[in-house]
Amino acid sequence: MKILIFAAHPDDEVIGVGGTIAKHVKNGDKVYLSIITDGVFAKYFGQDKFQRLKERKMDCLKVAKYLGITKVFFHDLPDAKLDTLPQLELNKLIESDIEKIKPDIVYTHNWSDLHKDHQLIFEATMVATRKNVKEVYCYEDIGSTNIMRGVSQFVPNVYVDISKEIKKKLKAMSFYKSTIELFPHPISIESLESLAKFRGVQSNLNYAEAFVCIKQIK
Repeated sequence: MKILIFAAHPDDEVIGVGGTIAKHVKNGDKVYLSIITDGVFAKYFGQDKFQRLKERKMDCLKVAKYLGITKVFFHDLPDAKLDTLPQLELNKLIESDIEKIKPDIVYTHNWSDLHKDHQLIFEATMVATRKNVKEVYCYEDIGSTNIMRGVSQFVPNVYVDISKEIKKKLKAMSFYKSTIELFPHPISIESLESLAKFRGVQSNLNYAEAFVCIKQIK
């Protein structure tokens, strides 16, 4: 099978789907990763921002090699500024990746995420996967998903057992040295492990990743 993951920033793929990626690769699936934004320009304003961008991409490629991802696409749209672009532009970019890969399964951000980039990528993915994609799942981002936003909450209905992949997920996250923080910050190794354990408790597993199934054609 072909798997395509959409992520706003380098590290979102590990946070939300890292264990599941390792599981897909172990099962012989081809996994492709599409990084939509540059991931750094909203945070770094000094002269080193281009160096930061280079480092972040190198970290992502190390992660891809470690997890066994077949190919990474970097689109370098402006970080935290996707809402300044025409929605059609984002729709067509995501559609082009889908046409190129022809995936059986797509993983993307979820609608209830506080981060605007994540919301817009979800919306564009919904447009782009109306045809020719059999399964679509939304993943969670521990840094911005489970923050109260009225009634729109992330309520998972699919759990993937990553008990054998949890160490690989956490090791993969450790490659992102420029973004990882100290516990109890949500973007920390301990926090990712805690979330996987919590999702495991919900599903009678040791460790799990949680998803919302948007579409499944049998």
